[in-house]
Amino acid sequence: MSYKNPQSPKCHGPRVLSGYTLNGSEIVILENELLRVVVNVGRGAMIPEFLYKPADLDVLFKNPNGLRPLGTFALTDYQQAPVIDHHPGGWYECFPSGSKPVKQHGASLGFHGEIWGMPFELNSVHEDAESCSAAMTGFTIRTPWKLTKTFSLKKNDPTLYVEETATNLGVVDLDVMWGQHPMFGAPFLDEKCFVDMPASSFFDAKDNPMLRMRWPNTAEGVDLTRVDGPASRAGKMIYVTDFSEGKYRLVSPTWKLAFEMNWDAEKFPYCWMYENAGQIAAPWWGRAYTLALEPFTGMPGAIEEGHGVMEIAAGKSETVRFEARISTLV
Repeated sequence: MSYKNPQSPKCHGPRVLSGYTLNGSEIVILENELLRVVVNVGRGAMIPEFLYKPADLDVLFKNPNGLRPLGTFALTDYQQAPVIDHHPGGWYECFPSGSKPVKQHGASLGFHGEIWGMPFELNSVHEDAESCSAAMTGFTIRTPWKLTKTFSLKKNDPTLYVEETATNLGVVDLDVMWGQHPMFGAPFLDEKCFVDMPASSFFDAKDNPMLRMRWPNTAEGVDLTRVDGPASRAGKMIYVTDFSEGKYRLVSPTWKLAFEMNWDAEKFPYCWMYENAGQIAAPWWGRAYTLALEPFTGMPGAIEEGHGVMEIAAGKSETVRFEARISTLV
């Protein structure tokens, strides 16, 4: 690894380390007294590591297949889901579509859209005594989008601040199905964890038709806030909605910590909950133990159905913000 900054890097306080690569992908590392956040600039500006320093604990899931070298990546195909093959886990982004493959104005968009696998360009880094940040820009290929992402930390604050601006470079107004996709894993995740959300409704993917149910219990009385253990071979895919505020907490009594996400619930009125507690089937054959909690604009099928989307006019931009923090339990 080589360090390209002309000056010696900061060794304390808010700071950014740049000039590094991981399996061919450029990465930057943001740190302060409490957090270490790694951003994979070359692979969708995703976050493979979100580490809380006082506990030496990375809360994110790692794909058992690891991170494949950048040169092996192929653009998402309409009929396939290479995100499963090529994504290392962690926190990635679904843009400009999510969930199943979809056609939009003749463009074939694969599972979870384009941006998760696109290389970004690191535009700038900033650091001073009070804060640090890294800004980067990526462009989709099959759709006319420019996405700028800025990650920031502040002094003595266990919070990652994320600001994103999507710009429609085309001459036609477009709908966006947009979602954040953080995946949590062991050792942070275990059967003692539970989810706290200020919501009142949910839809369950196993139901046909899907009906609005009262959060958090199923018709059978199952409490959906409880996390299953890794030996349960259980799983679920539900869509939580009707938030009083855009917020959730994944609470770990084992670690006496919680991961908290905050967002604008008017722009992202859903939170998808995907759990794989050692399911035997593909793609991980019993090797995965993960829970994903994903703020989204809508549910699967949003682009085809025309609701649960964010409309961005030709030549216009939309800016969104998220805050992700680690809090300690009293």
